Amino acid sequence: MSSPSNRSAAEIDRARIAVEARQIDWPVLEKIVHQDPAGRGMASFSAPGGGPLDAGQLAAAANHLAQHATAVGIVTGFCAILDERVTAETDGPPSALFLARALLAVGIDVVLITDRFALPLLEAGCDLWKLDRKMLWEFPFEDGPPTEPARLRNDPRCNTNTDRWVGDFYARFDASRREQPLSHLVSIERPGPSHTLESLRAQPRTGAAPLERFTSEVPLNARNVCHTMRGNPINGWTAKTHRLFEWIREKQLGVTTIGIGDGGNELGMGHFAWELLAEAVGGERAGRIACRIDADFGLIAGVSDWAAYGLALALARLRGAGQAARDWHAAGQRELIETFVRQTPAVDGVTLRREPTVDGLQLDDYVRPLVELRRCLGCSDAGDE
Repeated sequence: MSSPSNRSAAEIDRARIAVEARQIDWPVLEKIVHQDPAGRGMASFSAPGGGPLDAGQLAAAANHLAQHATAVGIVTGFCAILDERVTAETDGPPSALFLARALLAVGIDVVLITDRFALPLLEAGCDLWKLDRKMLWEFPFEDGPPTEPARLRNDPRCNTNTDRWVGDFYARFDASRREQPLSHLVSIERPGPSHTLESLRAQPRTGAAPLERFTSEVPLNARNVCHTMRGNPINGWTAKTHRLFEWIREKQLGVTTIGIGDGGNELGMGHFAWELLAEAVGGERAGRIACRIDADFGLIAGVSDWAAYGLALALARLRGAGQAARDWHAAGQRELIETFVRQTPAVDGVTLRREPTVDGLQLDDYVRPLVELRRCLGCSDAGDE
């Protein structure tokens, strides 16, 4: 066995992280993020055998980030389609910025990726928190209006602009260009395309894929399309950021992926079997909206932001930045969301109203899990009151 004197600094650090991880009450953190005040189903669903659908995923994802992250891409932004305009909802960007700040605090490079509808929110957040706007990357749409076939479909022939941009993006993080290689890609509350027969067959599960049930519940025009929780197609207004995830697998890039969602229609929710996700979400359209895009780690919460807050705070604790995390309090998140609503066209994703709420929750209810997470991880302060 190697003596401490000739072990590398990275090995020593990983050993310390492993010790710190054993001090964290992960089941309590999971219980906090799995609160389901709106009764949406996924977070409170009991998987076969008992326990949450994503049991153990928060601990596994946080530990992997803490031990292996060098540069992280964060994808966020969910469109909200109103009669008079298209904008972005308030869930996703708050915790994407929160996670970015945590990563930067422990010396990990970050890029934030979204399309034009959520970009104003991230810009406003960067300005408020004095973060460099250079870390923001705008993901393009295919040419033409939202009714163009290239916008409405996700077939390979419809991804010309998308795949060009994705290839250029990953090239920028090639180690030979003297930049930190991208180690992780995280998605927070970002829609992804629904299942197809092929993706259903490819999912690991005990027993055969439920092809007959899928065929009866999901019509052809609802397959491989992004949806809202209500089952409305939104592909024409959603830039194809799912290709960032697929590219990793296709090109064998060695980038670890984390997907965070609360409704089953988000990137990374393909980590869970289609039939389980449909049961957890419930309702006649549940099978239609379930996202097919897998991730190495899949995190579920009553509100997506809550799982991302837990991930960020656990990362800070594991990497020894707990003192810095004391300043990342609930009052700051309140101010951030109020800034979004005041300075951008952002709306609540449930009510579709331009108001400082998230998924139909008043800010007091929305920030309560963040306060609980901070208390559990030992970094609460007066700003949480």
